[in-house]
Amino acid sequence: MYFHSINDLLDLPELRITSVQKEMDTIEFGVEPCTSLQSCPTCRSKERVIRRGVAYRRKVRDLAAFGSKVFLHLPAIRLYCHSCKVSFVWDYEDVEPKKQVTKRFEKQASSYVVGATVKHAAALLQMPVTSLTRWFYRWMNTESQRIQKECREEAAARPTLVLGLDDFAIRKGHTYNTGLHDLRGETFLDVIPGRTKEELHDYIEKNPEWRTLQPTAVVLDLARSYHRFVKEIYPSAIRIADRYHVNRYVTEALQHIRKTEQKKLTPHAGRHLKRNHHLIGKRQDRLTEREQQELSVLLSYSPLLQQAHAWKESFMDWYDKSSSYNLAKKGFQRWLQDGASIDHPAVKSCLKTMQTWQEEICNYHKLRYTNAAVEGKNNKIKALQRRHYFTRNPEGYKQRILLECNEEKVQY
Repeated sequence: MYFHSINDLLDLPELRITSVQKEMDTIEFGVEPCTSLQSCPTCRSKERVIRRGVAYRRKVRDLAAFGSKVFLHLPAIRLYCHSCKVSFVWDYEDVEPKKQVTKRFEKQASSYVVGATVKHAAALLQMPVTSLTRWFYRWMNTESQRIQKECREEAAARPTLVLGLDDFAIRKGHTYNTGLHDLRGETFLDVIPGRTKEELHDYIEKNPEWRTLQPTAVVLDLARSYHRFVKEIYPSAIRIADRYHVNRYVTEALQHIRKTEQKKLTPHAGRHLKRNHHLIGKRQDRLTEREQQELSVLLSYSPLLQQAHAWKESFMDWYDKSSSYNLAKKGFQRWLQDGASIDHPAVKSCLKTMQTWQEEICNYHKLRYTNAAVEGKNNKIKALQRRHYFTRNPEGYKQRILLECNEEKVQY
């Protein structure tokens, strides 16, 4: 029987198929090495090497094929070198000694855990959880280091590097880490323990390779510790206040006004306004025709709410429609003046923050980057923590994050 085509499909160049047996959802291939002799491990020659038969056959699991599990029956060929007086067994390139799986199966099985759990992946592959756990941690250690090195080299070589800096919670309100991102490459570079200026500096001192990066800009929220850190480590970088963090200050001020005005209305109107408060925060150009009509009714309840809503909409337009940095600065000053005419403590507090950070906010119009991709990575980290009920090993935790957030770079 000819097995040339199956040999090509299995892609094991050092082996040739001698037999095939199909049972239920399993295919078992009898295989042999393509060559008759192998070099002696001592003298690296096969001139005086002879075969001394087959001691036994190893049953080794390989990658699934044709919708079935695949097993290879490998002969344990005994060899003897007359020059060195040494006996040895055939060393297969694709299978480590005493292993019950091929190298490529172990690697692929480990990659199944990315985005899932070991228990789920083991059930899918129909194999012991303990074995997969051992393989995965070994693979994760090497693969995460490879990915981080690749991402760092890409970031260092990028002519216009834009970094993203944002925190994510380990335990909300108590413990936080900071993520360092390459926004142009859409990669997660590193996990920095903590978010205070001192913690950030300590980490950079221990990992000076990040100091050598030369970013054109860094996108971050309005946390002073981050801005001071970036100003010292990357003094030439443009600091851009993240658009969505800034928007939140305006929408929160608007909702504060809604709550105050809501209390002054009749019970029916108050309930109506509260029930549909999400329409006030939503961008007007993204509302359906029915929602537009509903919004008009809500705004008719209060002139102050109507004024604040128009102020919020003009801020969204300022972000979208400012054609240059100079025009953006002028438009921002006009927007601040419009806000000063709204007599409400929440708006005054918002304006104070905006005036403090106006340079960083306007810098968005020099390079239009946001931390939207960063928030997506943060959601992946939250999902990872929920799936695993957190991870006690800090090094393993960091490695898992590097794999999950750079999944497109994982070599399967």
